[in-house]
Amino acid sequence: MSFTERSTIAELVTSLAVIALFTWVIATRQAEGAFAGPEGLQIWARQILWMIPVGIGVGIGVSVLLALAYHVTLREAFDGLVDERDRIIVLFGWKVTAITISTGFVAALAALAWGVTPLLALNLMLASFAAGDLAGNAARLWRYRRGY
Repeated sequence: MSFTERSTIAELVTSLAVIALFTWVIATRQAEGAFAGPEGLQIWARQILWMIPVGIGVGIGVSVLLALAYHVTLREAFDGLVDERDRIIVLFGWKVTAITISTGFVAALAALAWGVTPLLALNLMLASFAAGDLAGNAARLWRYRRGY
């Protein structure tokens, strides 16, 4: 298994953990009524704005720990070489991510047009980004496993 494939697995697991945390925090705050009232959307936006850097930080931390573990266990430095196959697989993953996010965004807009609350539409848009990240990483892993 290549370092890039291991990194993809780590990104997938990290994304699942961060998405679970996001979902738990948002659902808990929603149940508490934190997003109700005239300032509800602003409170929701502030919540998301601090959660995004936390998610990015966790992803960077996991990547660094993975690189360190790779170096310690195999006693060789990660040289960062990426071949053409890796580039094609990463590009495929980005395409899957973009399609998933775009589809989810349009679905959230359609739901808003049919009468869902703005908060639900924003949560659907946020979910489309999360689904896009998961779908892109899963597509990359699938391509690695298929031997492309």
